[in-house]
Amino acid sequence: MASLVADVAMSRAWIRTPLRLMSLQQQARKSNQNIQVYVRVRPLNARERCIRSAEVVDVLNPREILTRHTLDSKLTKKFTFDRSFGPESKQCDVYAVVVSPLIEEVLSGYNCTVFAYGQTGTEQNRTDIR
Repeated sequence: MASLVADVAMSRAWIRTPLRLMSLQQQARKSNQNIQVYVRVRPLNARERCIRSAEVVDVLNPREILTRHTLDSKLTKKFTFDRSFGPESKQCDVYAVVVSPLIEEVLSGYNCTVFAYGQTGTEQNRTDIR
């Protein structure tokens, strides 16, 4: 099982096979694997609060977020994830839901990867569990 913790939607990825190109989703169905995508909306930082920046990403429920260009914008986009975490969530909350369940699978001999990324300068760390 692979998990992706991200602050943007994942683009379509491809795996090269000897016979043809196969999407990750097709590969997952064929090999009984899956990819899960999680998002954590970070809180405004001190600078953003100081200049009174508006929060333009709302967590609607544990699976969906809503984005808008400006605070007053009527144009919005909704994104669905396996799980979404709001700005009040802590790193330990994300770990407990995303990474902790994979530890038992790794100890049972399964390959698991957690790929986390975020905006440059947000002090994110990358850890591979194999």
